[in-house]
Amino acid sequence: MNTKQAYIQLVGDALIPLLGAFYFDWSLYFILLFYCLDLVANEVVAHLKSRKTVEFSGIGTNQWLKKGVKSAFLLLASLVAIHVAVYFIHPDINFQKELIDFMAYEEMGIAQGYVLVPFVALSAYQLYRMDFLIPAKYRKIDITQIWKPHMTSLIIITLFAGLTIGLSQIIVFNDLVYVLSIVGVSSIYQLWLIRRKNAEG
Repeated sequence: MNTKQAYIQLVGDALIPLLGAFYFDWSLYFILLFYCLDLVANEVVAHLKSRKTVEFSGIGTNQWLKKGVKSAFLLLASLVAIHVAVYFIHPDINFQKELIDFMAYEEMGIAQGYVLVPFVALSAYQLYRMDFLIPAKYRKIDITQIWKPHMTSLIIITLFAGLTIGLSQIIVFNDLVYVLSIVGVSSIYQLWLIRRKNAEG
């Protein structure tokens, strides 16, 4: 993926939750579920990249397994932290009902679950093809380079959720404040990754 495509992806990643909040009137939890789907998709893609890299280099699966276990723990921690944070913001929330509503939510007469989940999966796979398979990055990348950005993002999410939980003991903001903060932090991290990639050539 070139720099222009990376910036387009950054804008797209920010636009979906913003449209959801301001145009479709999505709740904070709806938007966070979208991010959760994206996190799971990125976890799967990291395994696909690792498998291809291992197949090409023949380095064995030990390092892949170690990184995968660490990432799975961080993913679980981030998902739990997100849900705990939402609970502290909205103590009366019914997660099961919200999840069912999220999957059954209709836009233009089509249930969101039938569109959004395949869309996230397809987008992640297309990005994997364009950014990893086609340029044959598996020829020159190592396992650590594959997992480090993903695990860093999981750590940031967990820390952000922890900060939200702490602040909620003092003050609870309007949902839009949280949405804008999430989009802002996510965009800043993606921008940093783009610039770092450009600096490394």
